[in-house]
Amino acid sequence: MNISKILMLGTIVALCLSSCSNEDVPEGNTRKGTISLTVDKLDPTVKNNAANTRAINPSDFPVSIYSSDNQEYASYETSSAVPNKVSMPVGTYYATAHTPGILEKIMDTPYYKGTEPFEILQGVNTQCNVVCRMANGSITVRFADDFAMSFSSWTVSIDDGSAYAIIYTSDRDGVTPPTKYMLFEENTEVLNVNFVGTTVNGNRITASNKITKKQASEQYEDDNEFFSGGDASVIVFSAVESTEGNITGIEVTANISFEESEGNFELEVEDNVTKPDEGGDTPGGDDNDNAITLDLPSNMTVSFDTDPSLGDTYIKAANGLKSIKVKVNSTSDDMVSSLNDLSVNYENVDFIAGAEIVGNDNMVKLFEDLGQTLSVPSEGDTNYTFPVGNFFVLLSVMQGDHTFILSITDMQGNTKEGSLTLTVE
Repeated sequence: MNISKILMLGTIVALCLSSCSNEDVPEGNTRKGTISLTVDKLDPTVKNNAANTRAINPSDFPVSIYSSDNQEYASYETSSAVPNKVSMPVGTYYATAHTPGILEKIMDTPYYKGTEPFEILQGVNTQCNVVCRMANGSITVRFADDFAMSFSSWTVSIDDGSAYAIIYTSDRDGVTPPTKYMLFEENTEVLNVNFVGTTVNGNRITASNKITKKQASEQYEDDNEFFSGGDASVIVFSAVESTEGNITGIEVTANISFEESEGNFELEVEDNVTKPDEGGDTPGGDDNDNAITLDLPSNMTVSFDTDPSLGDTYIKAANGLKSIKVKVNSTSDDMVSSLNDLSVNYENVDFIAGAEIVGNDNMVKLFEDLGQTLSVPSEGDTNYTFPVGNFFVLLSVMQGDHTFILSITDMQGNTKEGSLTLTVE
């Protein structure tokens, strides 16, 4: 099986140690061996982000050397700075190397890292190769030709269940958005894909989809159902048109290629249900769809002095409200940290998992502490306006995209979901 998307970094390290405390290197030990350095790189053969990986040079990778008890013995700014052959005391060690910089949750480029143990033997020259693999996975969004002709604006949000999300907007990213790289949460089985768009006729369509890897992993014996570093996913959006020529929704398809495979495998898209909001391209609609009205503002760029009333979100449920949950995804580390703090300090105010608004007095207390007034609806109320604008002042110092996902459920079990993205430049 071909190895692709892998950088092979051979690391040879030299270090003259004094006062060695490693149990494998007794104090005063004069026994030594040598280690040599080779650097190699294997470019991927089949990857959507192949150009990005070719631009990465392993000779630029920082290198660190540790003893078996995790004490750092040496570090080098780049692997090219490591001497070709050096003498080291006998003992066991391991070497690490990685892409320059810090591995972040969402990145514009792939990030590689690797660790390799080695042993220094008396009078022996040891060679050590640190194989650096992608720690993050690539996600590419594509829009079919019919989609671009059918929608005038849209927002796409992709997350792995954490508060971080890849967010694309039509006015900023257009029909050819750049590939992004996500450091997946441990044991990520599902990618959540949320879509809000306006058709060329001015009608609004929302969609929520879940993408799983299990179906693809069954075709590839060395992989599992969890999204992980080295995976390259492509998500394609197409318009769904009725026989009358109206846009009734979107279709989401996806495929994936793995780090060590040249093939592409289809991903399963669950809950592939889309629907226009009330007054959309398709008149009428079933009772479940029309039972709830969710009138969200358009996506907007906000600042400290943006009029808060522009964020008012009107909700109507003819059968009475059972639940209003608000989840926030963000590209800002500061925002995610703030949301985590809120969930710790205010019970039942967890915007990362989805904060319940109906009957939540702790939500009222939160905004009181922030110097703002917020009322929450009671179960069975038929109307409510959620003031997203209350967040404008808080967000003004947190640069990035912040997507509010609202999920509404009425007393009969009908549901509706929509999202709004606020951008702080």
